[in-house]
Amino acid sequence: MIGEICSKPAVTASPDTTAREAAHRMWTRKVGALVVVNRRGTPIGVVTDRDIAVRVVAQGADPASVRVGSLLARKPVVIGEDAGVLDATKLLSRRGVRRLPVVSRTGKLVGILSLDDLLMLIGSELSHIASGLASELGRTRV
Repeated sequence: MIGEICSKPAVTASPDTTAREAAHRMWTRKVGALVVVNRRGTPIGVVTDRDIAVRVVAQGADPASVRVGSLLARKPVVIGEDAGVLDATKLLSRRGVRRLPVVSRTGKLVGILSLDDLLMLIGSELSHIASGLASELGRTRV
């Protein structure tokens, strides 16, 4: 289940957070994105370091005055915490996103799942399978 493998807690911001504050939060927490949540803790979007670089800095806007709420595409793609890995991979692929806020049945933010998280999980699982096969076949793993 996605709720078990997602990063918790997700690093968040309010829509009123400035791009400068968001960038600083990403830098200090070593993440590339923040989940923007409303007062109820429901995700309303994701802002990335790239959003800030391309849509604020490269455009000559003042990061201290631009609010992250203005950078969001409304209706974020989210995934339920009870969804499976295959559901997540299909959703990431179909929607062309690299990160999915993970939500509870009530829509509250639980965590965040990144494409990198899935790749590491799948890579680890494939490694276990390869080791099992090598052992069964009497081969050494390269």
